[in-house]
Amino acid sequence: MILSMPAQAWLFVATVVVGGAVGVFYDFFRVLRRTAPHGKWAVQLEDLFFWLAVTVLVFYYMLHRNYGEIRFFALLGMGLGVTLYFVTVSRIIIWVSVAVVEYIKKVVAAVFRIILLPLRLLLAFAAPPAKKAGQFVHKRLRGIRRYGRMKARKTVRNWAVIRKKV
Repeated sequence: MILSMPAQAWLFVATVVVGGAVGVFYDFFRVLRRTAPHGKWAVQLEDLFFWLAVTVLVFYYMLHRNYGEIRFFALLGMGLGVTLYFVTVSRIIIWVSVAVVEYIKKVVAAVFRIILLPLRLLLAFAAPPAKKAGQFVHKRLRGIRRYGRMKARKTVRNWAVIRKKV
C-alpha cells in the first residue's frame, strides 16, 4: 500500500518511539543483571527471550502499522530510536533503577529481620538447653555404640569357639 508523505513521517516518528521502547526493554535486563548477578546460561536465556520478544514486537508493528511492508526508513527509525535512547537517558535510567532496586532489597531485608526477630529470640533462649540435651544424648549413644561393639566381639569369639567344637 502506498503511504502519503505525512503518513510516512508519522510512521518514522512512531518507529523512533518503538526503538526507544526496545531500548527501555533492554535496560530492564541490564538492571536485572546488575542487581541480581547470575550465570552465563541465564544471561543467554535472557538474551534469547529479549530477541524473541523484540522480533514479535517489530513484526506486529510492521504488520499493523506498515501493512506488512518492510521499509528502510522504518528500520532506520527503530535504529535511531534505540541509539538516541542509549546516548541520552539510558545511563540515568539504569542508575536510578539500580538505586531503587537496591533500596527495595534493603527494605525487604529489614522487614524480614523484624518479622523473624521473635523466632531468633526464641532460638537464642532455646539454644543452650538444646545444646546440653544434645551432649547428653551424644554421651548415651556413644556408650550404647561401645556396648554394641563389645557384644559384637564377644559374639564373634563365641562363633569361633563353636566352630572349633564342631
